[in-house]
Amino acid sequence: MRPISELPLIPSHLSVLRELHRHGSASRVDLAKSTGLSTQSLTRLTKQLIDDEILVEGERRIAGRGQPAIYLTIKPSRLVSFGLVIEHDQITCVASELGGEQLVYLKRRGPYGQAAVAIAEATEMLNTAIGAVPGDAFALGVGVSISGFFIEEGTRRLVSRNDLTGWSAVDLMTSFCVPVPMKVFVENDGRAAAIGQAVDGIGKQLDSFFLILMTKGIGGGFVQNGQLIRGHVGNAGEVASFVPKTPSLARPAIESMMNFLREEWGHTPSDEEIETALRDGEPVMETWLEQAAASLEPAINAIAALLDPQAIILAGRLLPNVRQALGERLKIEGVNFAGFHAPKPRILVDPRTDCLSVGASALPVAAFLYTQ
Repeated sequence: MRPISELPLIPSHLSVLRELHRHGSASRVDLAKSTGLSTQSLTRLTKQLIDDEILVEGERRIAGRGQPAIYLTIKPSRLVSFGLVIEHDQITCVASELGGEQLVYLKRRGPYGQAAVAIAEATEMLNTAIGAVPGDAFALGVGVSISGFFIEEGTRRLVSRNDLTGWSAVDLMTSFCVPVPMKVFVENDGRAAAIGQAVDGIGKQLDSFFLILMTKGIGGGFVQNGQLIRGHVGNAGEVASFVPKTPSLARPAIESMMNFLREEWGHTPSDEEIETALRDGEPVMETWLEQAAASLEPAINAIAALLDPQAIILAGRLLPNVRQALGERLKIEGVNFAGFHAPKPRILVDPRTDCLSVGASALPVAAFLYTQ
């Protein structure tokens, strides 16, 4: 495996790869139209990418008169992105090919709140993933998703409630020892999840959206025209402070839901029990949903008024059906005056629960294709 920096690519190459990443496959005629490149330039550029085994020619399709068009795709397992998700109770490591399948998926559960323990485990998992990827692949980089907030310009030093001293002393951009030199991209979990939706999720076709992350706690991230809005040091999108921390009020997060149901039911519920309670309208479940939705509404209304996103995406480890039920109960006031109302953002629900691993592996892809 080699770093992507060893591949001689120019902006026009990236324009072609960007279109193929968006659409999966395209003919040379389609690419010329979407990139604005001349047919002659497009033919030369795609030949170079085919010779470098970055693109492959696929099926022929008849789209009208004349010869069938040959469709191009990105070669599988040639351009690979790695992702690390560091959480207090588990670490996930993935390797994904650009525009294609997930090649490696590793998950280890344990107490990973301490920085030294988490970094050592994550490094070992990352090296295992690198060893499992085809040797002729090019590495786009490593994306890291982690909970906390950044405390310094120019580094990825952060504060995490699990180990204040440990995490604030390390720069995650330089903490992983791997055999292949590659860039490391670090974001708070909410912002990593947001860029994952923009690159490879339900936010891909949206002009703007704000993602609400529902895991152990609550996070968020704002994407405008495909670009993550990071803020001054990378802390834009923090919404947890808008959600009341009153002990008697439920919060839209796993920990809150499980604690609430455990107290009422006398045991820790399984996913199946939660799904059944949702379907049957069980009173305890309904009470938690109403309270959790009410606690989230100040944040949702602040987002709608301040940022005017096209949509608000509910994502995270909280079950999709639970997030759907929460979304149905949210009341968005929107901007209004004298009987006139501005359009409200749509509420969308990510159907997956692995948005953090998708987001982590999307960070190098976004840097490679969409910030050039």
